[in-house]
Amino acid sequence: MPPPAAVPPIGLSAGSRHLPDADHLLHRLAAALALPGGTLGCTHPVRAPGPILALSLSLPGPAETGAAYDRLAGGLAAELGLATAWQDARTGPPEHHEGAAAGAAAAALRSGRAVLFPGWSQTTGTLTVGELLDRTAITRTVALGGLVPEPTALLDTRAHLRPEWEEDDLLLRLMPARGGTYVPFDIPDTHPCCGGRH
Repeated sequence: MPPPAAVPPIGLSAGSRHLPDADHLLHRLAAALALPGGTLGCTHPVRAPGPILALSLSLPGPAETGAAYDRLAGGLAAELGLATAWQDARTGPPEHHEGAAAGAAAAALRSGRAVLFPGWSQTTGTLTVGELLDRTAITRTVALGGLVPEPTALLDTRAHLRPEWEEDDLLLRLMPARGGTYVPFDIPDTHPCCGGRH
């Protein structure tokens, strides 16, 4: 099992049941909070008590985490319909407290699917696997069947990279595409909200 996160993460929940909705909430939080570049924003399938997708924000340090939580507790979370959990503090709709706490607990153990991660906003279009690993927090890629793509292999990002924690790696799963290129295994929503890249 990977070591726990050094700074307690913030857990959030709106009771989302679909990945595009959860992803959209994380992007709205990133924009509203002006999160520092080292932030990880993840989705976590949890039971709280039913199956939902909890969220988490893992910021680089305690000062950044405290400032973000103060903004959330000060009204931003309520605007987005989110419950929050950070250490012993809880805010927002009581029916979502359990989900928010579950998201924080999952993030503390470095599990989940990353929507926000260092370098995510600079990875659009096509680039090599080596460039991806150099520019982002993603540490490993693997294609269907366990194949490890060469660093020179081309990746069409589809502006939609969703690596997952595996052991202590942020792993991006890929699948082969036309012309010997690769695309992310996690398929983007075909009806993105707000007309933006998610």
